[in-house]
Amino acid sequence: MSESKTVARFSRRSFIKGAAALTATGALAGCTPVADNLSETGGDAAPAVAPDEIFSGVCRGNCGGGCFLNVHVRDGQVVRTSARDMPDTQYNRICTKGLTHVGRIYGANRVLYPMKRTGERGSNDFERISWDEALATIAEKWQGYIDEFGPTAIMFFLGSGNYAALSGSCNGVGAYQRFVNALGCSYCSLDVDAGVGYGSARATGGIDLGHELTDRINAKVQVIWGNNPTISLMHTMHWFMEAQENGTKLIVIDPVYNATASKADWWIPVKGGTDGALALGMLNEMFEKGWITDELLRANTNADLLIKEDGTFLRMSDLGVEPTEGDPDPVTGEPAMVNPLAVWDEAAGKAVPFGEATTTALTGVAEVGGIKVQTVYDNAMACIAQYPVEKAAQITGLSEGDIRELARVYHEDGPVTTEVMMGMNHYRNAHYSSWPVYLVTLLTENYGKPGATIGQTEEYLPQLLFSNPAAYTPVDGAGNPAPGQANLIHTVNLGDVLDSGTYLGEPLVLKSLYVHCSNPVVTMCDHDYTQNWFDKFEFVVVADMCMTETCKHADIVLPSAHWFEQLDLGFLFSSHPYLLLQEKAVEPVGEAKSDFEIFGLILDKLGKGEFWGITEEDYLATLLDTDYWKGVGCTLDALKEKKATRIYPEGTKYPASTVMGTETGRVQLYQETVVPAYVLGKEIDESIEHGLHWETPTFAGEDRNYRKQYPFHLLSEHMRTHTHTQWWDCDYVREWESEPIVRLNPEDAVELGIAEGDTVKLYNDQGFVVMKAAINGGLPRGMVSSARSWQKDDFIDGHYASLPSREYNQVCANQAFNDVAVAIEKM
Repeated sequence: MSESKTVARFSRRSFIKGAAALTATGALAGCTPVADNLSETGGDAAPAVAPDEIFSGVCRGNCGGGCFLNVHVRDGQVVRTSARDMPDTQYNRICTKGLTHVGRIYGANRVLYPMKRTGERGSNDFERISWDEALATIAEKWQGYIDEFGPTAIMFFLGSGNYAALSGSCNGVGAYQRFVNALGCSYCSLDVDAGVGYGSARATGGIDLGHELTDRINAKVQVIWGNNPTISLMHTMHWFMEAQENGTKLIVIDPVYNATASKADWWIPVKGGTDGALALGMLNEMFEKGWITDELLRANTNADLLIKEDGTFLRMSDLGVEPTEGDPDPVTGEPAMVNPLAVWDEAAGKAVPFGEATTTALTGVAEVGGIKVQTVYDNAMACIAQYPVEKAAQITGLSEGDIRELARVYHEDGPVTTEVMMGMNHYRNAHYSSWPVYLVTLLTENYGKPGATIGQTEEYLPQLLFSNPAAYTPVDGAGNPAPGQANLIHTVNLGDVLDSGTYLGEPLVLKSLYVHCSNPVVTMCDHDYTQNWFDKFEFVVVADMCMTETCKHADIVLPSAHWFEQLDLGFLFSSHPYLLLQEKAVEPVGEAKSDFEIFGLILDKLGKGEFWGITEEDYLATLLDTDYWKGVGCTLDALKEKKATRIYPEGTKYPASTVMGTETGRVQLYQETVVPAYVLGKEIDESIEHGLHWETPTFAGEDRNYRKQYPFHLLSEHMRTHTHTQWWDCDYVREWESEPIVRLNPEDAVELGIAEGDTVKLYNDQGFVVMKAAINGGLPRGMVSSARSWQKDDFIDGHYASLPSREYNQVCANQAFNDVAVAIEKM
C-alpha cells in the first residue's frame, strides 16, 4: 500500500518576490537578475496538485548500504527519493546513489524492450524484437543444447548487482537459485572478495565474530584496517565518528591519506599489500614483551598440538590407542570415529589426549613414541621470528616505533574494535595477510565482548542459515525434485573448459551463457581473457536494466525492471540488521519485466513451468517460513505492515558463541587440512598453507622483479557515486564525475612531466588504458589509483580491466584488483 504526502509548491508570484528579494540582498550575485521580465499570471493560488504517493523502497547495490527509501510517485512516475525511517532511526541514511535513482529509471541507457544482435559482438548493433520472439529463440536454442549435450551446456553467471530475494543475488537463497535448480544447468563463480574470509577462517574456523554497529561506542579503540567507509560504505562511518566524539580513539591503517584517514586520531600509512608483515611484526613484539602468555596459549589456542613430519597432527591412534565410536554423524547417520589429538603432558611425561593434560608442553617436543614431531607453537614462532619489528618496518614503510605502539595499543588499550574490509582482500597474498591480522586481535582477546570485535559489518548469517530451502528447491506436480545445480566453474578455469570440452577430467560442453545481475566484461580481471571466453559461447543472453558493455556482447538482451518497478525483499546488507520491503511503486518502463517474471517465462517455454509455479509473494512467504524468522517477527505479513523487520532479537547483536569453529574449539595457529577455495586440478605446495606464511603481493610487491619494469602500484579505488559499474549510466552523476581519471602523487607527476588534466597511458604486459590525470597529495610515491567503474567507451583508449591479471593464488579463488603494477607515460 502506498502512502500520500502533500507536495509543497511555489506560486509564480512567490517565486518572483523571492528572486527579487535575493537579488536585492546580493544572494544571487553572479546570476542575471531577470525578475523584471517576469509577469504574473492569475492570482496567488497555485493550481491544485495531487499529493505524491509514497512507497517503501530499498537501495540495494553491492555497496551493502541497503538504504531504506521513500519512493515518491506522481502521475505514475518516480519523481524523487528520500530517506525513510528505520525502526531504529540511528540507521537512517541516504547517499548520492540513493538520491539519483530517477536518473537510472528514466536514463538514456535503459533497455526498454528485448533486442537481438545484428552485428559483431561488442558492436552495439541490435534490433528490437518482441518478447515472444526472444523467449522462443531462447527456448529453441536451449532445448537443442539440452537434447544434444544435456542441461549442463547452459551456464548461469551471477553477479552482485541487486541484493534482493526475488530478482537479485542472495547468495544461494534467492529466486535465481530456483531457476538454476529447475534447469539443472552449470554455474559460474565470480571469484571475488574471498581472500580475507578464507584466511581468517584458518584462525577462527569461520565463526562470526562481528558485533552490530551499535556496539562501536563501547570500544576504547577503533581500528579501520583496509577499509575506506567514508567513500565505499559511508553509512557505517557515522558510528565510528560518534564513538570518536564519545572518546574512542580512531586508528586508520591505509596506504592512502583518504577521506577516512583524514578523520583519524592516528593514520598508519602502511605500504599496499604489506598488512600481513605489519601483523607479524606486531605479534613478534607481543611475544618478545611476554604479552601473549603461555596460559593464554594453552587455554585459547591449539599451540600445544603436535605436528608430524607429514604435516598432520599426532593422534592417539599413532601411539597405539584405537579410535572409538562417537555420536552418529548428522548427515550419514553412521557413528563418528573419535581419534583424539595428542598433546605432551609435562607433569606425566607422556602424550595424552587433548583436553586431558595437567600442563601441556608448548615447545621442545621433538619425538613421541619414535615419531618426529614439533608443537604448533614452535611452528608458528618459526614464521613470526622471521618478522622482527626492524624487518617489518622495512617491508611496510612504517617506523619501528609505530609498529611497537600499535602492538601496545592492542595489548593495553582495549577493548579494540577492528573493522576489516576489502583493502587487503584484493591481493593474491590476502589470506596470508588476514590470518596474522586476525591473530593480533584474537591473541590479545579483543573479541567476543562489548567493544571488542574483528571482521566485516555484514549482517547476513540468518538469511543464509535460517531461510527455508523449499523456496529455492522446487518439485514438480508429482513431488519429484528439480535436477538441481550441476556444477560450479570458477572463472579462472572457464577458458580452459570452453577450449577442452572437459572439466576436472570429465566431459563438459558449454554452449550458452545467461548473465544475471552482473557486468562481467567490465568487472572481471583481464579484459581480453574475459571477452575471449565470453565470445566463445555460441549463444549469450543478458538481462539488465541498462545497455552495459556486457550487453553489447550478447545475442539476446532482455530488459530487466528497475528495483522500484517490482515487488522484492532487500535481504543482505552491511550497514543495518533489517529485512526491507520493496513495494512496487510504478509500472516498468517500456517492456521491462522483473527478473523473477523472466525466469518463470523461460522455464514455461522450456516445458519446465511446473518447477516455477510460484508468485512473488508465495516465494517470500515460503522463504521466511521457518521457526527462526517467525521467532524474530520476520514474516511477509509483518513486512507488509511495517516495511522493515529486524533479523536479530532486539538489543545489540553479539556473537552467539566465542567457541571457534575449529576441531579444538580454539584459535588456530596451524591447520591440518588444506582445502582449496577452488579446484584447479594442479599440485599445491601445502608446506606454506598449513601454518603461518607471508609473501609480498605477486605483482605489486616492491621486491618483485615485475616492479622494475612497471614501477607504479595501481590501486583500485571505489567511488562515492558508483557501486562498481552501477550508476555509470546515470546522467545526474555524470554532471560531476564525467569520466575516468587516474590519480598521481605530485612528486611522481613532476618527475614524469605530467600536469593536472594531461592525458596519460597506463600499461603493463597485459594491456593498457588511456585517461586523464589528476594530482593527489594523499597518494604515496610509487602508487597511483583509479576506479574500475567505467565502460570501454568511457576511456580515451584501452580498458582499465585489461591491467589486473586473472592469475590466482594457488589455493584461493580471489580476483586481485589491487595486485597490479603499471608503467605510466604522458601522451
